[in-house]
Amino acid sequence: MEKDHKAISKILVGLVDINLIRVEDNLGEPLHVHIECSNSQKQCPTAEGKVHHNGLRVVEVVDLPSFGRKVILF
Repeated sequence: MEKDHKAISKILVGLVDINLIRVEDNLGEPLHVHIECSNSQKQCPTAEGKVHHNGLRVVEVVDLPSFGRKVILF
């Protein structure tokens, strides 16, 4: 049985290869889930060349409801 809270959250979110940063749970608002890519992929799957990091940017994605609440991924 999984006991690590971050691992459990990743399972609930249903995404692999992510790092869970935080979850904001404010009453009456959508659940805000802040994640980042784990960058475990070091090679382009198409060109098979090395992948270069080009900085970070925040993207807001409205996801399917979870437990009856709207979810926004950041």
